[in-house]
Amino acid sequence: MLNYFGVNKIFSNIIFLSLVLLTSCVKDEIDNGDMITKDYEEFSTSVIGFSGVCFSKDKSSFLVVSDKLGIYELNFDGSTKRQLKYSGHNDFEGISINPATGTIYVADETNMTLNQLSEDELSMSEIYKVLVPNGLSNKGIEGLTYGNDTLYATNQTEPTLLIKYSLVSKKEISRTKVSFATYLSDICFDSTDNTLWICDSQQKKIYHCKLNAELIATQSIEFVSKAEAIAIDRAANIAWIGCDQTGNLYKVKIKI
Repeated sequence: MLNYFGVNKIFSNIIFLSLVLLTSCVKDEIDNGDMITKDYEEFSTSVIGFSGVCFSKDKSSFLVVSDKLGIYELNFDGSTKRQLKYSGHNDFEGISINPATGTIYVADETNMTLNQLSEDELSMSEIYKVLVPNGLSNKGIEGLTYGNDTLYATNQTEPTLLIKYSLVSKKEISRTKVSFATYLSDICFDSTDNTLWICDSQQKKIYHCKLNAELIATQSIEFVSKAEAIAIDRAANIAWIGCDQTGNLYKVKIKI
């Protein structure tokens, strides 16, 4: 028959083993990146076909394009601040802004055009029509960003191209084959060091590269099912990623 001390010892051993198992489980979950800390936050939005994102002029919100429903302004928690007035039916895939003037630029994949939104937000004027010989239908101009009086656009695939258009000379000044990516889904100019950030929806990665498309570093974003929008906040070390499939907005810690 067990006395009081025997029973107490058994319970002590059970508690000790339970703590060991729990610690092991927690460690495994931490090692697998599934617990305690995440490198991202996820926010739902009302944007269907989330295809491009940039900061607003004062960086207090986002401007976002839907490839189905137009242009929106979103808060950082993904909630809709407003829908812009423009009501045309376009296949918008990229959006950017001149932070000094507030001029908004938009890429239309179906028409393969780079466009400027009017100041009253009611009309769109074509700046440049991009020609890609033997390009694939619905795999064309997918990303757009503004930097130093230049528009940087990406042709999504076959071929994967970085195209530069000068707003001063009003001419295409270069196009470069991008060898490290398979789907150039969006692009963002980084004014802190005059570099570019690109997201690839097929490889589920973000790339940091030079203006000549020379790769600097790569970071996985496996948790985003179809990344088609990217905005970079270098001061906060954050990449904001929009998902075309779910409409969700991701706040991702930059680790590269």
